[in-house]
Amino acid sequence: MRRKNIWSWALCGLLLAGTAATCPATAATLTVFCSSSGTELSLCHHAVQSWMEKTGHEVRVIALPSDWGTVLPLYRQLLSAHHPVADVLILDSTWIGALAPLLLDIPPTNDDTVTRPSPFQVEGRQVALPWYRDIGLLFYRRDLLERYHLPVPTRWSDLERTATLIQNAESQRGHPVWGYVWQGRTSESLVCNALEWDGAENPVGTDGTVRTSLPGLQRALERAARWVGTVSPPGVLNYDEENARGIFQSGHAVFMRNWVYAWALANSPDSPVSKKIGVAPLPRDTQDAPSGIDGTVYLGIPRNTAHPAEALSLLHYLTSETVERHQALAGGYIPARTSLLDDPEIRNAIPILDTIRPALASLGLRPVAQTGIDYPRVSWIMANHFKDALRSTHPSPQTLTSLVSSLEQLAMLGQWTLSNSMIERHRP
Repeated sequence: MRRKNIWSWALCGLLLAGTAATCPATAATLTVFCSSSGTELSLCHHAVQSWMEKTGHEVRVIALPSDWGTVLPLYRQLLSAHHPVADVLILDSTWIGALAPLLLDIPPTNDDTVTRPSPFQVEGRQVALPWYRDIGLLFYRRDLLERYHLPVPTRWSDLERTATLIQNAESQRGHPVWGYVWQGRTSESLVCNALEWDGAENPVGTDGTVRTSLPGLQRALERAARWVGTVSPPGVLNYDEENARGIFQSGHAVFMRNWVYAWALANSPDSPVSKKIGVAPLPRDTQDAPSGIDGTVYLGIPRNTAHPAEALSLLHYLTSETVERHQALAGGYIPARTSLLDDPEIRNAIPILDTIRPALASLGLRPVAQTGIDYPRVSWIMANHFKDALRSTHPSPQTLTSLVSSLEQLAMLGQWTLSNSMIERHRP
């Protein structure tokens, strides 16, 4: 009976998403959780306001904590509550496997075939729609590379040499800068960085088995450990995205690893490096290695929503071509709808799009699909072991041996090799 109701709500919701008509019901008040990031929060308010004007419903927008490490536990608590407290949620892809039992089924539509990645499915259930795409990128000071007649590095060894050269030369000129800033805080961000350093060697294979030998990852961690206090600030092991952006945008770093959002902010009128920077795919050590980790952001609906029809309507509106186009033009967010990537206005608004499209085609994936509900624990284990390795200038191989042992124990309990097919491989 519940599934029949969902499909009835779906029909009503689709009508709401595309027109100004309302289903025969009294006006509802919905609650939407959005990112606290200034630009993203503003775009969320704008889209919600448009939907309210179309439908006559009210929406409360609640900003999530800036520390996304606290959001998954918060969501688990809220979505398990007896009384519904939310109707539409912003979702990091790494949370969806863990939250899937608490998310409402989203009925398929024709739009499901025009996005990359596709809607997120768990055990045959469609539980989240892509809102915008994201990828780890290399930001660089174009003016400094031009000053020293140096190319954009395409391998990590090249980046280290170029960063060191410019850092030393600028120091001699009386303008000290750091060579490279990145995210070393014990968090999901560090996991992304480490897998990008050696993207071809993920500790968890695509079939859910744990790799027992990780020589490439060991070399990558040894190299990154050398950066700390040399080409990277001593405090980089406590940096998140905003800490790194603050150093780079203030003009105190040559290179930065960050997400797409940093492009618009670094080029804002009040930015000291506005019009002086460029962006490129991250370096990679082998030709077939991914050049950046996929950071697609999704939207979903809690199972315990009090307004399933209206929530579905709002969800489809927020992921519509109209809203995705506005987000691209106003905020520089990469659309999930592939047709918009060729839109002339969007290509003009996001001048880096042509540069990073090859990277979008070779994204690295975290082992979310293989580990499912266990991924938050997997991420915590990897982040802590990576951090232990980076604290020493000569990381011990025993750190990765301990990582493998911890993951093997978790894999045995979670039966990853038996259950990884339950969460469909989520490819861009």
